[in-house]
Amino acid sequence: ITVMSCVKLTMAEFLDRFFADEALRTVMASYTGMLGDGPDNIAGVIFAGMWAAYHNNGCYYLEGGSQSISSALEEVIRKNGGEILLSTRVTKILIEEGRAAGVRTRDGKTFRSRYVVSNANALDTLFKLVGREYLPREYSEDLEKMEVGAAAFTVYMGVDKDYREYFPGQTHTLIVMPSFDTEENFRPMREGDISRVMFGIANYTKTDPNNAPEGKNVICLVTLMPYDLSNGWREKEGPDKYAEFKNDVAMKLIRRAEEYLPGLSSHIEELEVGSPRTNEHYTSNTKGSIYGWAHTVEQGMQNRLPQETPIENLLLAGAW
Repeated sequence: ITVMSCVKLTMAEFLDRFFADEALRTVMASYTGMLGDGPDNIAGVIFAGMWAAYHNNGCYYLEGGSQSISSALEEVIRKNGGEILLSTRVTKILIEEGRAAGVRTRDGKTFRSRYVVSNANALDTLFKLVGREYLPREYSEDLEKMEVGAAAFTVYMGVDKDYREYFPGQTHTLIVMPSFDTEENFRPMREGDISRVMFGIANYTKTDPNNAPEGKNVICLVTLMPYDLSNGWREKEGPDKYAEFKNDVAMKLIRRAEEYLPGLSSHIEELEVGSPRTNEHYTSNTKGSIYGWAHTVEQGMQNRLPQETPIENLLLAGAW
């Protein structure tokens, strides 16, 4: 079996080629949530690549959390004479004679450059920062047809109890799958049913003991949730209603996690809750997506959006 022979297979079809036992297929599919959807929708080759990377090379946690990536990039940029402007929003990519020539910021400043590399989401980069008038019609139509990836719901907790013994061996993450029916595990994610949704429980202190005081842990609960749950997470009803609803969903997930971490809710010292709307507010990613485009067969492998764009010297970076 070659990679190319599997390019058009969904993950479910890919697993069916090798495993007859439904329960075993479900266990194999436990990582699927990290790709944003169930096996019937995810591209098999993308899943196989992730599985191979985890099991052949290992799964790692960065000391200092994900901020350490940004800090390392900052160090390299500054060492090479670069400048970083924080809290500076770009509102326009300048196009001159069909090529990217720089950017303009919200406060009216202009920065000219030979190249523009955008890590913003592709839809905003091309439709808002560039503008449809500069794009080929077919390219714009293809973009509009692409499916946006899933958004996450995350609960971050600082707890005054050491739960590391509940994560045996080198385990730092538990994946809670309510059923051996893979579709039953992913349907609640699409429906926003927090009482049945599949979710992960991560203990970051298990891998990095320095991220919490002695006897305390950093615990994270994460699942996928719809961007438009309950009429947009009740945001239109005001910030208080939004916060109330978001925290209510979080507490329901915390109560479920208590089956595995007893008394969790009574040990919370710090609590931060991130909804798909939170993701959108802080990153401007379309619909709060944490994956960029959905990892479907139609959008997998060679069908991912290329880094090059129809605009000369404008390149895309990141998940999109």
